[in-house]
Amino acid sequence: MFVTSNAWNFIKSIEDSDNEAAVKQLLLRQAAPSGFRWAFAGHVPSATTKPRDIASHVLFQEFPEGWAERYNTNHYALRDPVVRHLQRKRVPFTWDESYAAATRREDVKLVGGEAAAFGLRTGYVIPIQLVGGLLAAVSFGACHADLNPDALAELAFAANFAVGHLLRLRHKPQSRERLVTPRERECILWASEGKTDWEISVILGISPPTVAKHLLAARQRLDVMNRAHLIGEAIRRKIIR
Repeated sequence: MFVTSNAWNFIKSIEDSDNEAAVKQLLLRQAAPSGFRWAFAGHVPSATTKPRDIASHVLFQEFPEGWAERYNTNHYALRDPVVRHLQRKRVPFTWDESYAAATRREDVKLVGGEAAAFGLRTGYVIPIQLVGGLLAAVSFGACHADLNPDALAELAFAANFAVGHLLRLRHKPQSRERLVTPRERECILWASEGKTDWEISVILGISPPTVAKHLLAARQRLDVMNRAHLIGEAIRRKIIR
């Protein structure tokens, strides 16, 4: 992926933030030009998650007054078409896409209808794959939004990096600096150019599983959560330029 100057400035601002509230505000500021004023970030609950466990999944909530209490008190996360769509999809999508795909139309009417009454009429959801197969997501909401593909792609990068930093703040990273190997650096460099594991394998003359192994090792060395966060961290540490 190509990292713009705006994304680079965001990376630097996030890395300078040492508390979760500052990270949340920076991410909301990044989303504002697209019209998004509200956001939710957290681990995606499974179909078997109990209502009492939902609160532990939340990283942050920034909702219109009254909506967070209503959403949480009524355990809407267990009925929300957006959450159900996240349990099946691993690519970004709009709220309308999740509503259209929902099989429980009563949930669309309930959760979507009540959200709209609070000014949350449209939204964009970014799934974030974490180490160990876990899934997190950021859901941005607005009354009206500009869904420009380039802006949304940059927002997805920002969300990945912000969530990675939030999790590092909650789980203190190892203090010892560890550099990547030359081959890991090559894989990160080509990944930052938007190449897939298969394309990188062709360029470097190694197998796709070996590329995946190098990228995973680099993520573990740099204590990051996913591919986008790896690229951002490698840029910040000047491993790649």
